[in-house]
Amino acid sequence: MIFNAPHRLAVALVPVMLGTAAWAQSDAQPLTRVGLEAESSHLSNASPDWRETTLRITRSMGKNEVKSLALTQTNRFALDDHELSGLIATRLSPQLTASATASISPTHRVLAKNTFEGALQYEFAPAWLIHGGLGRKNYNSTHVNHGTLMLEHYFSDFSASAAWKPVRSSGVGSSSAELRLAWYYSDTDSVGLIHSTGKEVTTITPGNVVLTDVRSTALQGRHWLSRQWVVNYGLSHTRQGSFYNRRTARLGVEYVF
Repeated sequence: MIFNAPHRLAVALVPVMLGTAAWAQSDAQPLTRVGLEAESSHLSNASPDWRETTLRITRSMGKNEVKSLALTQTNRFALDDHELSGLIATRLSPQLTASATASISPTHRVLAKNTFEGALQYEFAPAWLIHGGLGRKNYNSTHVNHGTLMLEHYFSDFSASAAWKPVRSSGVGSSSAELRLAWYYSDTDSVGLIHSTGKEVTTITPGNVVLTDVRSTALQGRHWLSRQWVVNYGLSHTRQGSFYNRRTARLGVEYVF
């Protein structure tokens, strides 16, 4: 099955949240999603497992505008944190989409105190897109500036992308690279493989945020069970330099109305 470019453009910008069901009757038809997602990570250094639970509400106006608000509770290194985050994405033209995200953590024992990010996505040729973004994370001990430059291409029932992600923390700069391959096995369902390697910001202990070598491989997907119910899932393995390995499982469900 060959997908139409506008639908894939939406999915590419913010996976899961911008995808529109095949049975949506028009680009202007509003949809609301309420989702609950749970994530668990096992660390190899005998630290307690990490836990994360997110409640998210998303309102989309077809493929033209999306607004989302999420409340997340985490437990990392046996410390609880809470975070409130929001996203807005809007199509500025048939080829250009802009998005902005922000978050704040009133507890910020392990999480960043606040984050800000802006991004643009441009379809410069049929089925060819370029993404660019800049962001900042503010921790108790440091500030992190990061960016993304990604090239993406859609072909047949697949998409592939390559990204360069520069990062700077405590006056030290570095970068990582990321490759993605996704298979769209229906108009609304997909599964993808992500591999990244390079230097990334890592929390190795509470309050200790450093740049370190990271290598990660992840499988993620989305499957519609019916017109109202969607399942999102993911599995990943991450090597955080010489500090620890992290194995993560994620499962979420959304109700759409």
